[in-house]
Formats: sequence, structure tokens, C-alpha cells
Amino acid sequence: MIRAVIFDFDGVLADTMFDNCKAWQDAFKAYGFYMDAMEYYKLEGMGRFQIAQYFIDKYFLEPSIKNTVAEAKEMNYKKNNSFKYYDYVYDIFSFLSEKGIPTAIVTGASTARINEHLDENISKSLKALVTAEDVINTKPHPEPYLQAASMLGMNAKECLVIENAILGIHSAKSAGCTCFALETTLNAADLTEADEVFDSHKNLFIKLMALFN
Repeated sequence: MIRAVIFDFDGVLADTMFDNCKAWQDAFKAYGFYMDAMEYYKLEGMGRFQIAQYFIDKYFLEPSIKNTVAEAKEMNYKKNNSFKYYDYVYDIFSFLSEKGIPTAIVTGASTARINEHLDENISKSLKALVTAEDVINTKPHPEPYLQAASMLGMNAKECLVIENAILGIHSAKSAGCTCFALETTLNAADLTEADEVFDSHKNLFIKLMALFN
């Protein structure tokens, strides 16, 4: 039985993936490397240092740039972003709150970036928040979702995860959670490990209302 809902942040609650991608591209550009957007989207869920390490290893970039490029990405995003929540996000949280369904966020983002953008109306309803800095192993490892379930006082099998990323879905499923996916950055063909895939937040909201009514 599903008793709680855990949300990813970027690409699920917040329409931020284009800005995050551009921030990474600009950070790597200083070292003569062009980062492909689709390749980045398929890594979503990793912490920023893990993402930097991935591209450094794959494309034989200078290892010493890891921390610099990761911090440059954070600064680029902070200076240039058009942050907004997706339609129906507030409706979803309001509905779950009315139904007494505990909610949490699990993200590969930094704590500072989440705290900067987390809306008060969403924040006050959260029972747990897990960022990249709260775990040893980021997604696709199950640790982030296992930690969130523990903080909620529940078994992972009692938690429904809402994701949009391949690594996030794998993390959730490996933890034992049910996982729904949104087609915000990737197509359904990339999200096959999820239990169900939705093409809009509106249709996800309809599903959640049916599930908890």
C-alpha cells in the first residue's frame, strides 16, 4: 500500500533542466569541451561532482578541473536561471496535504540551490529532504530513496516516487519504491523502468487523485 510520495526536484517539480544544462555547457566551454544536452539529461540525478567526473573520464579531460567546473556550473546557474514550477505542482501538493499523505524531496542538487528556490508552501508540507550532500552515494544508487523512506518512518515499498530521469528511476526501483515518471526531459522510450509514465503533470495529478481518493 502506498502511504507517501517522494518527488525528484529538477524536471519534476521545477522546470530547470534547460538552465542547468546551459550552466554545465558554459562551465565546460572554458576548457574547450562542448557538453551534449541529451547526454547530460541521461545523467540527471547524479551529484554535480559525479557529473563532472563522468565527462572528465569519458572525454579524457584534465582531472584537476573537476571541482572548478562543478563550482562554475553552480555559479553559472545562480547568475542565469528562469526558475519556475511546473503547472499543477501546487495543486498536487495541496491535494496530498489535504489527504494527509506525507511528502519528501530527493534530489541530486546541492542543498544551497534547493533552499534558494524551494517554495514555502511546498517546504512546510515536506517531511523529508535529501540532497546530494546528505548521502554518500547519489542516484542511481538506492541510498537517496532509502534514506528518504527512513526519514519518513516507512518501508520503501510504501513510497511512491515521481521521477523524470533514468538514473532516478533506477535509484527508486532499486530501493524498492513504486516509481512514476514524467516526460519532461526524456521520452517514454527512455523511461521504461518506471511503473507508469505520464506525458503531463495534469495527467499525473489525475492519477494521484484516483490513487488517494
